[in-house]
Amino acid sequence: MNSVSQGIKTPFRALVVEDDRFFQEVIKEGMAQTVPACKIDLCRTAHEARTMIQSGGLNYQMAIIDLGLPDGDGLGIIRELARISPRTPILVVSVSTEERRVIEAVRAGAIGYVVKGDTMLSITRAIDQLLNGIHPISAKLAGYFLRLAGRESSREASETPIKRLTARELDLLREFALGKSYQEAAETMQISLTTVQTHTRNLYRKLGVKSSLRALSKAKEHGII
Repeated sequence: MNSVSQGIKTPFRALVVEDDRFFQEVIKEGMAQTVPACKIDLCRTAHEARTMIQSGGLNYQMAIIDLGLPDGDGLGIIRELARISPRTPILVVSVSTEERRVIEAVRAGAIGYVVKGDTMLSITRAIDQLLNGIHPISAKLAGYFLRLAGRESSREASETPIKRLTARELDLLREFALGKSYQEAAETMQISLTTVQTHTRNLYRKLGVKSSLRALSKAKEHGII
């Protein structure tokens, strides 16, 4: 397979949350073909997944999560992992093609969604695409994302930039208002320096500014600080 995934070296660790034995084997085979040296943490329940994420969520280079679990909803697992390790790419593998479920998964933090049994997009191909920065989506779901993009664009047009900031981005703004450096903000917020830099770039983009001074000015205009 001619892709970036061929160049991945150890250690590579993936979280797989799937209770169906057949699809567990399908996913394992897909991982073996794309990242042969991968260590897979396999969870069959939501409880097992939460335990794994809480103990080592930052260590995952990839996560593959089913939505229908015997003791809970996979959406909660996606949200938990996205909160703890926002840089971990999350792929949903599910039987559900319901628009509401698909969109909820994306909003929770998934960047790919494959319908089980999709003959056009195999699990192996989806994993390879994810590793190469492509968002794998089953073809039958494409229309959902076009409609979602249209709704998001309309809503964003009616919102002020400040309202589009996440809670963590607002927290970071307040840290900057106290005169803290990136490193000091990272320590206070208990996140990595890289994550602070990512939040900062997102802040600047959403506010349409290129400096912390302008960002703070806009925040003050809206009573945030």
